[in-house]
Amino acid sequence: MTQKLETRKPCEIRIPTHLEIDEEAVIKAISAYNADGIIPDIVISETGELIEGIEALEAAKRLERSVVAVEVQKPFQEVSESLLTSISAELLYVHPLNASIYGENEDLSYLKSAIASTGWIKPLVATPDGQGRYRIVSGNSCFKVGCELGRKEFSVELKIFGSEQEEFKTLLAGNVGREKTIIQKVREGLLWEKIEREEAKSRQGRAGEGRGTTRDAIAKLVGLGSGVNYEHAVLAVREMDESKDAPSGSVQHHRHQQFKQLLSRSRGVDAAYKLVKESAPPATTGTNHKRWTPKEFERVKIIAGPHKGAIATVRVLTGTFSSICHIDGTPDHKRHQIAFNQMEAIPAPPTSVRQELKQQQKNSGLGTRTQILPDKVRNEGHPPEQQLPASITNINATATGEVHVAEMAIALLALTPKQLFEVMSKAHPDFSSSQLEAIWKALEKSLAHKAA
Repeated sequence: MTQKLETRKPCEIRIPTHLEIDEEAVIKAISAYNADGIIPDIVISETGELIEGIEALEAAKRLERSVVAVEVQKPFQEVSESLLTSISAELLYVHPLNASIYGENEDLSYLKSAIASTGWIKPLVATPDGQGRYRIVSGNSCFKVGCELGRKEFSVELKIFGSEQEEFKTLLAGNVGREKTIIQKVREGLLWEKIEREEAKSRQGRAGEGRGTTRDAIAKLVGLGSGVNYEHAVLAVREMDESKDAPSGSVQHHRHQQFKQLLSRSRGVDAAYKLVKESAPPATTGTNHKRWTPKEFERVKIIAGPHKGAIATVRVLTGTFSSICHIDGTPDHKRHQIAFNQMEAIPAPPTSVRQELKQQQKNSGLGTRTQILPDKVRNEGHPPEQQLPASITNINATATGEVHVAEMAIALLALTPKQLFEVMSKAHPDFSSSQLEAIWKALEKSLAHKAA
């Protein structure tokens, strides 16, 4: 390795996501600077990514230093461009992301037949992993087939990538020409989203560099048409993944197989998305109903997925179907992308007795009527002093249960036969209209007799 000393602006140095700041070390670095005017060593790569000295860099920012001295590290100078060489199969291994995107049991029979007949395998692209072995970035399928055919050595182009994002791009570029399923295209798209998010962080504060890859651009990149079609496919794949470990024979296992079958078709996105909507919470009936969409910084409850039951805060809306959320109890910097159909709004607590009674009325299945009793007393034939009380608070009951029963009876009496049918049919779907009307008349007669 070789190093050279340069000066850089602290804001221009990119910090990898896996590095964390030790607050005590930052305080020590500030104290050292106040004592002798020297910032501890900061080591970066040629592309400006921090390698060592995150606390020293943080101290420089807090001290409002305009520039800092850094050591620019050039690892593996002998292969800084690229180097074509032969490497033993034992020292090579498939990239971990290859299996997660394209699967471990993909059909490679067509490739095996071609390699077996020609004996030629194009050079692999690999990078040193720092532990004496080499991670294959491009040519993973050829490597697997070659090993099956008994190949002991492979021609390899060694490359040193300036960042993790460059490595991911090369991995995706190496699979451009292959035939892919919808599932594989979605997983490629999710990796492109990750690449864009990390690159967007490095562009912050630099005028003129914002590119902002949209969902439409990613959809076109992976071959899924429009951004809406891509989002529908993402939701379907996530629903499929949630049920992948379900026991064989269970409803969830059957659902997983349904998604897998639909998404194996070349035009299966629409059918898979319909299956997603079937599992979504039922929409409220009524005219001009709009699908619920959370607002930024709104508190929500997670109702499905790996974080089911947790409470979260919406941070950023990433599209028309999902958002980035911070889940309560997780580190402040941790974020999760959650679909709208996997969350629900947390209702605000009642602010008055009236609101509380309305909520109780709604929970009882009596709709959202503005009052429980009609304006006109139904038992018109009785003297005023014998009329039915107009408020539940005036009922002569000795127990909470009796009050609740009386309130329900009064509320039912206030309904028309048609409304009563709608309420009672939920509990007893077999009741006919005549039976329900008879119940309504019996209630009217019974309460009129008690009031007399």
